[in-house]
Amino acid sequence: MIADTGMKTTATVRAAKDADAQAICALHLSAVRAHCASHYAPAIIEGWLRGRVPEGYLPGIRSGSMFVAEADTKVVGFGQSRPGEVLAVFVDPSAARRGIGSLLLVKALSDAGAERGAVRVESTINAVGFYESHGFRVLDQGTQRRNEVDVPVVIMERYAG
Repeated sequence: MIADTGMKTTATVRAAKDADAQAICALHLSAVRAHCASHYAPAIIEGWLRGRVPEGYLPGIRSGSMFVAEADTKVVGFGQSRPGEVLAVFVDPSAARRGIGSLLLVKALSDAGAERGAVRVESTINAVGFYESHGFRVLDQGTQRRNEVDVPVVIMERYAG
């Protein structure tokens, strides 16, 4: 468990449980719609999110690669990582800019093995500055196919040390 007592929120990070799937799904949908709206067309966002259901998060939860930030018993963010890669860092729009994304990223980097080598992330366009502030640098741009839409992403990497 990691706790953040700075900024305006006290949050803890813990392993996600099956019971969190509904909250993670709802948070993911609202976070993408709120945080990405200034950088992506509505058709891209809705195509990206089409068909997302709580059960879709169970494989990540059950593999142990997904974790949540919790404040006052409410899930306010989630992340996912695997060796060498940060897969997700999303924060509830109502809890944004309170250090929760940074708290989740610290956990993701630890789980990804950041102290041993390079870690990559496919960042949304709107999150590039966030990752740069945590030591990532842009390598390339590309797209990630989600349903029938191509979502522009920025491939970034952070080196140990």
